[in-house]
Amino acid sequence: MRKYSMACLMFCLLAVPSLRAQLPQQQPPDLSKVQVKVQKLAENIYVLQSSGAQAGMGNIAAFVGDDGILLVDSQLVELGPKIEAALKTVSDKPVKYVLNTHWHGDHTGGNAYFGKTAIIIAQDNVRKTMQTVNDRRITNLPVSLPVITFSNELTLHLNGGEVHAIHFARGHTDGDCAVFFEKTNVIHLGDLFTNFDPPHYPALNSDNDASGGPQGEIAAIEYVLAHSPEDMKVIPGHGIVASKADLAKYLEVLKGTTAAVKAGIDQGKSLDQLKQEKVLAKWEYLESPPIKTDVYIERLYKGLIAEKNGSGSSGGGR
Repeated sequence: MRKYSMACLMFCLLAVPSLRAQLPQQQPPDLSKVQVKVQKLAENIYVLQSSGAQAGMGNIAAFVGDDGILLVDSQLVELGPKIEAALKTVSDKPVKYVLNTHWHGDHTGGNAYFGKTAIIIAQDNVRKTMQTVNDRRITNLPVSLPVITFSNELTLHLNGGEVHAIHFARGHTDGDCAVFFEKTNVIHLGDLFTNFDPPHYPALNSDNDASGGPQGEIAAIEYVLAHSPEDMKVIPGHGIVASKADLAKYLEVLKGTTAAVKAGIDQGKSLDQLKQEKVLAKWEYLESPPIKTDVYIERLYKGLIAEKNGSGSSGGGR
């Protein structure tokens, strides 16, 4: 009876616009309250983080020099002026390039602002997805789209240094790249890695498709750990700047939870069975409002099933 009532309600909401208008609507965050803060990580390398108004925007890296500024990710178009003002505190040079770590709108929304004068770069699949996906944060597509794309690797020579981007397939999405600032101890991992305090579950693919999976994220992080100095500073997609030890702990959780769910799949258990058996009880301390334990189990399960069925590869490399 309850299911029938919910079905009727959904029909009414779809069929009667006036009824929808009378119901409370979720209001977008007030971005006027957002503050953009700048932190220096190395010579000419900064991280820009936004806070306030349920910000949740992706972290930006800025590589600053006489040649201009390279941004890694761009947050939201509405925050463009605030990001630009924050950059003015460290350089009077214009933004020359924007390199996106993946397609999600909290990382590419600002392309619509900076893309008017800067060159946007991303992995091939980022451009493809941005042209078809329904994400209200991605606007003004002709301006927002990457104009330079790459398949596996890209090196940008700028400000007397090199920025090296490496694609890792089937990670958080199918277009993720890790961005190494060569000859420094800084790397931007986008949403291949998040680092909150208190810690949360890993940010696995949430697009309800086969574009991402846990094994891709594991491969990416293992590669980064094997090709980085001990004093590395890791800019996560969201959260606070991390150390190599923090990244190793994140990998330990990702591998442990993945193995637990994979064991259930290998035993022929369904998603509902794994939830009922509380297969991730050991890690429930990581549960947070954005990612409940059952939601994380579902993302792991779907990603592993897709990988088992051969939907894409999980490799990457230099």
